[in-house]
Amino acid sequence: MKVILPVVFFALVFSLPAFSQVPSSRNPQMNKSLSPVENERISPEKNLKINPLFNWNLNPYFNAAINPSSNALMDPKRNTKINPHFNQMLNPLRSLSLNPLMNGNWLGYYAFDKSGNHTGYLVRADQQVMISFDTKGKWNGYIVLTENQTYLYYNLQDEWTGMFACSDADSGLNMFNKEGEWTGEYAK
Repeated sequence: MKVILPVVFFALVFSLPAFSQVPSSRNPQMNKSLSPVENERISPEKNLKINPLFNWNLNPYFNAAINPSSNALMDPKRNTKINPHFNQMLNPLRSLSLNPLMNGNWLGYYAFDKSGNHTGYLVRADQQVMISFDTKGKWNGYIVLTENQTYLYYNLQDEWTGMFACSDADSGLNMFNKEGEWTGEYAK
């Protein structure tokens, strides 16, 4: 019996869904007010002020100042200070403290899909760049802050994917595709 209890305990702990890694204070499956699907104030479908289809200042396709094709400061191929491949302080392969699974003191966001499932992490590398990781701690891209408090999403080849994130008006982010439509992904 003494041997069975620890085995059952570890089986339960390791079989828990991914949201168990997310603190309850930041988990939209436990606190529905954190979800843009449930909370109209942070939903880009309900709050047009935070929707780049209606607020063109937030949309890099309509605002040249935050578009990397027009603004070299937003392009990591032309501005190596924001490029993790050139700036070692931003590179999670050189600075392992950026990896959320290796550092319990990381700063940033938990990423979620429209259903509130935990899909990854956005870890603050400096004031302008956050590194994107999947739930297993694999580096999969990075986002760069613009002057309008939006973020441009870059892949590991330092190319802008066309995706961008905007503030949800309550200390989180909503992700948008090239068309400016909300993808259902968000970060808290």
